Amino acid sequence: MRRSRVKACVRSGAATAALGVLAAIVASAGAGALGCGGRPTLRVPPSPRLAGSQVGDAASLSSDALAGYARRPRHDYRQTISISVVEGVSGRGFEGRGALVVRPSRAMRMILLGPGGATAMDTWIGDGRFRVEIPALSRVSRGDASTPSAQLRGLPIALLWRWVVDPFGGAFVAARLGRVASDGAIVDDPTRAGFVAFTRLPSAFEVRARVRTPDALGLEARGEGWWIERGALVGHVVAEERALDDGGRLADFPARIEYVSLDPPMSVRVQVEETTVLPPGAVPDAAFEDPDRP
Repeated sequence: MRRSRVKACVRSGAATAALGVLAAIVASAGAGALGCGGRPTLRVPPSPRLAGSQVGDAASLSSDALAGYARRPRHDYRQTISISVVEGVSGRGFEGRGALVVRPSRAMRMILLGPGGATAMDTWIGDGRFRVEIPALSRVSRGDASTPSAQLRGLPIALLWRWVVDPFGGAFVAARLGRVASDGAIVDDPTRAGFVAFTRLPSAFEVRARVRTPDALGLEARGEGWWIERGALVGHVVAEERALDDGGRLADFPARIEYVSLDPPMSVRVQVEETTVLPPGAVPDAAFEDPDRP
């Protein structure tokens, strides 16, 4: 197993057995801007766009070529994290620490702890559905891609699914080598270190960019994403990603995330403290099943 520790501050942004596994993991463990306190400043940069002359040119990437650049994780992995969420209407929010376990492209389970080590939030996402339980409030929220945004205030479900569970998911539309300029134009990159991908998700259109910014080991990258729903820009992500061995190949895993959602309005910051790629069978299938499943 390969472990990575990233300790940088993020700024400007069902089965009893399954719960037992996760509890053990927790126990062991314009320009976009965000305000540092109170209500977030919800501004995002323009989404990238391809010029007509760039469609199908020499810098364009096929779907197969994009897969090589995207380096999606394939094996289950767990992360210990800290997270803060500020809801944009009321300005209220929460901060927590805990752990998540991901089965790439399929499901995720996340448990956040509150004071005294009690479970503050238990989140499950899978099969296009989600369940969020807040034990202190005896509250359980459930939904899917059709859930109205007003019911998702303070719940970063879209971020967790699109950026963590199923990165570069959806139907391929186009991709190109290059970098995103401040006005949204895609400019050529002679180093070939950056690319931009356009995909169609079940409930949104996604534009995602990545530029590899090697550290001493050549393993870091900066990612950025835009989500568009019904013709309107609804979310923007800036993230740092880190490459780890994923069964004999390198894959890129989230290291820190800064997210602004315009609908529903909220800001989210996630700091990953440790990532562990797991061997097959390390996490039972029950950990990724709906907790309310009979």
